[in-house]
Amino acid sequence: MPSVQTRRKRKLGRYLADLRDHAGLKPEAVAKLLRKSPSTVSRIENGHSRCDFSALTAMLGLYQATADQRQHAEELWEEAGQEAAPLEHSSAMPPRYRAFVKAWNEAISARTLHLLILPGPLQTVSYRSAFYRVLDRFIDSPIDVERDAASMELRRGRFAEPDPLSMAVLLDEAVIHRVVGGPVIMAEQLRHLVALGSAPNISIRVIPFGAGEYSVIPGAVTLLGFAEPAVDPDVVYVEYFGGGEWIEGARDVAKFAGALDDVQSLALSEKDTAALFSRKADQLESER
Repeated sequence: MPSVQTRRKRKLGRYLADLRDHAGLKPEAVAKLLRKSPSTVSRIENGHSRCDFSALTAMLGLYQATADQRQHAEELWEEAGQEAAPLEHSSAMPPRYRAFVKAWNEAISARTLHLLILPGPLQTVSYRSAFYRVLDRFIDSPIDVERDAASMELRRGRFAEPDPLSMAVLLDEAVIHRVVGGPVIMAEQLRHLVALGSAPNISIRVIPFGAGEYSVIPGAVTLLGFAEPAVDPDVVYVEYFGGGEWIEGARDVAKFAGALDDVQSLALSEKDTAALFSRKADQLESER
């Protein structure tokens, strides 16, 4: 099975190439010292293959990497080994989810579609906490609430940076009619969405039931864009309770992007969406 170029392999390869350049070594010289072919070094640096750990250690020695550089390279090497996704424990931040959080922190844009629940960065603490009670089948140990909250706070922090993340959210109408945590918590959550949606870098739009059928993508889907698409192209992360899965092939990413475009064309405007949130919150508050 041929090796596949991935974003994480490209990051590792670029970092190793930078260290090699800083050390004043040519790829051919490194290949000779490692007793590898020049094409092998090229494939590593271009993100087509991941070297074994002994080769990584040897390269870092040749490049006279500092302790910090070694640690960073080893972290990138670990991330580059992530491939297909088995069911995993999301509350313990499995490797794929950690990689998603890192990618989120590096992205300049995010487009997301959610069919059942709100995306994490838009959730209030009370709304999110309500789900802790229903994850028993997906976790092997108690949820570290503080760790989970800290991780989500970091993701939310992207909205308020000097150069903030731009986020476009598409929600199936079912999301707002699912009363998570009870009427009080859900009404609070809907008011929170109205406030978030007023920010210039956040777009929240609902796909109404009346829109009929549309391209349903299993799970929650997030398409991330980066500052240098030529070297860091868009990626898609499909998230579910037990973990998540990366989609990185250019053709596959384009299919997801097209599906998001199709769904967006059916969604209410931001203004109409905010009005819908407010009406639903009013209704919930009247039921208390």
